[in-house]
Amino acid sequence: MVIRVYLFGRFEARCDRRQVRGLRARKVQEFLSYVLLSKQRPVQREKLADQLWQHVDSRCTKKYLRQALWQLQRAYEAETATDDGPLLAVEQDWIGVHAEAPIWVDARELERAYESAVDAPVGPLTPLLREQLRSAAGLYRGELLEGWYHDWCVQYRDAYRSMYLSLLHRLMVDAEATGNSEAGLLYGRRALQEDRASERTHSLMMRLHQMAGDRTAALRQFDLCEAALREDLGVVPQDSTRRLYELIRDSHDGFPAAGAEAPGAMLVLRELNRSLAVLQQEVTGRIRALEGSPSP
Repeated sequence: MVIRVYLFGRFEARCDRRQVRGLRARKVQEFLSYVLLSKQRPVQREKLADQLWQHVDSRCTKKYLRQALWQLQRAYEAETATDDGPLLAVEQDWIGVHAEAPIWVDARELERAYESAVDAPVGPLTPLLREQLRSAAGLYRGELLEGWYHDWCVQYRDAYRSMYLSLLHRLMVDAEATGNSEAGLLYGRRALQEDRASERTHSLMMRLHQMAGDRTAALRQFDLCEAALREDLGVVPQDSTRRLYELIRDSHDGFPAAGAEAPGAMLVLRELNRSLAVLQQEVTGRIRALEGSPSP
């Protein structure tokens, strides 16, 4: 029996479509989330205790850690069969998730999809990869561990949010390449819900509106971009975005004017590829910072 753990939005653990009862205690949820986000790397007991009970006397944290560990193991054993194997690999000074534990985690699925997208060649996605990215993006029900404000939580939250936005951006580029403007605009609206001042998203949506033959919507998208950048960041659109706006403004029936299509499209495509590379570098940097930090 597989336990499914949802870390996006509010914490939730289910087994066979029902809530895992033994995981209702907040500290047990934090314990499990912490070790799951360590990506199967063992965590030092002392550091784990310090993170979960930051304002508690160190003489008590070891006791609380043992109690949380016992509660977690008991909840797991109540939901799984004896031949499923242990959930945790517990050593004297280290605790981690057992490699063969029957547990599914939404954050891991999103990260796998992100890694697949980074490794994919430039151009339209394969049907299999497109479905993987679409499904993973659909798992993002809200920010990681919504309502939790521990430092370790905030660090992971920023990294996974960047991965999510990267997936949406890749799906938008794919939608443009395959002529699916409706899907691309849907991904764009989801991205702007997370970051309304994302100029690369606004630019892509302008092109997708143009592709759909809605010149008015494309021009309106530029106005939304300009307002968001001014209000949120105190800046104006880049020259490439303004040139795209002018290209669409001077076009007829939603298509570029004669003689402008080829250079304009190539210019924007270069900007899209550059923005995707920058976004991937940002996410990679966040992941490396987490993996190199003293604690997850």
